[in-house]
Amino acid sequence: MEDARLAYRTRTAVAADDVALRAAIGSSLAHPDGQGRRESYRGAANRGDLLVLERYDRQEKEWRMAGFAECHMRVDDTLSIRDLGTVGDEPQAGVVRYLLDQAFGSYRPAAAQVKIRRDATAWLEILAAIPGFTPDGEEYRRPHYWAIWQWSPERARAAARPARQPGPQSQPQSPPRPPMRPLPNGQRSPAPGPTGDRGRRHDEPARPAFNPPRGPGPRRGPPGGRPGAPRPR
Repeated sequence: MEDARLAYRTRTAVAADDVALRAAIGSSLAHPDGQGRRESYRGAANRGDLLVLERYDRQEKEWRMAGFAECHMRVDDTLSIRDLGTVGDEPQAGVVRYLLDQAFGSYRPAAAQVKIRRDATAWLEILAAIPGFTPDGEEYRRPHYWAIWQWSPERARAAARPARQPGPQSQPQSPPRPPMRPLPNGQRSPAPGPTGDRGRRHDEPARPAFNPPRGPGPRRGPPGGRPGAPRPR
């Protein structure tokens, strides 16, 4: 059975790709409504700032354009994403994410920035779903407002980590011990210790055994006599 999966590849564009890109790309950041087309891709290709994604057509046995990303690395190691585009009338989230992953892996930027028209809802939803992107204000360029989004590798790694599970419940702590009793001359007695078997604390001296005082007991009569009878001489 023939493998029906599609093959993809990314490469740096050349000036000769201009015609194929203009014919294939239907939606881009620069023209999110699809009403206009980019005049040329030659300048970005000559600067080496254009990354294209191609899909292999098994029936036609040729590579076809699937999308592009125009990126420029600034002197502060921030990757400026100037334009993104995919085939079709609506942007394809999978193609955009794949292109950005390739761009981040190739340039290894410290940060990235992209500007999207505020009314381009589909593009805003795609960027919001990519880990590491957060909104960072907006600007006005006649006749549209543009939302500014920032990306950082730290936020992307933090979003990729699994959520921490709640830890086990802590063991109950022993109740607080009473404070030490003050003694004369500024001394302090030790806190009372645990009680023993007979109700005595271990730090208390042993109590003397109770011995009742001895005194004259009741007089007993002679053996066999009645009580109170006089004793024989």
